[in-house]
Amino acid sequence: MSLVRSTLTGCFFAVSLVGIGQTEEAPKIDPVAAETIERAGALLAQAENISVRWFVAYDEILDGREKLTHMRSGFSLLSREDGYYAHVVDGLDTREMYYDGTTLAIHDVEKDAYVQAYIPGDYEELIDRADQEYGLEIPIWSVLSKRYQGQYLEDAETAAYIGLTRVGAQLAHHVALSNYDEDWQVWISADDDNPELLMLVGTDPYTQGWPQYRVYFSDWDMNPEIEEGAFSFQPGENSERMIWPKSPDQ
Repeated sequence: MSLVRSTLTGCFFAVSLVGIGQTEEAPKIDPVAAETIERAGALLAQAENISVRWFVAYDEILDGREKLTHMRSGFSLLSREDGYYAHVVDGLDTREMYYDGTTLAIHDVEKDAYVQAYIPGDYEELIDRADQEYGLEIPIWSVLSKRYQGQYLEDAETAAYIGLTRVGAQLAHHVALSNYDEDWQVWISADDDNPELLMLVGTDPYTQGWPQYRVYFSDWDMNPEIEEGAFSFQPGENSERMIWPKSPDQ
């Protein structure tokens, strides 16, 4: 039984003890859980400029039983008006991603090789076209996208407020959510002025081994200093331009 389902079962059992003959049940979407997530989403959606560091760990199940954990870390800088930059470390590979509102460039740091694609528009259009045309996911796109801010709740069939805890040294609200396909948990800073997203954990309860993905966030800045040219890639004299690989459906 998932954490969300066990938590909600506990809530229903507690309610049943309130009085003999009472049939009242706890709401499937706890209003405290909903408000906590909505406040965190609003903080991100209202920020025009954002920077954040992140660390991702995700599981791969091999031969139906062995669990292999992969890790990826990075830094993202977003100006909704001007562009996006990401620095991503995946194993021994380092990639830089630049988007200036017109051109998306990805730089392989170790090989000093790069690819470019013409994608005019804003960050939201970048997300869509990178996925549709190249099968590419922008790092932590769902957290930074304005359109996705309400999705955590919209996708949930149940949501429970677990309570206060700590993530590192930060006091945090712990919320657990679930739908038919997935369980996920969210930890949000208890600072009323800055309800920052601290951690996400998703679980696939229908795959043997219950693989998870875990995302940790730090150093949020909703008003970062952005240097001129931060979103434009300038290749070096010896940088090699590569042909963009085809997307999976091609």
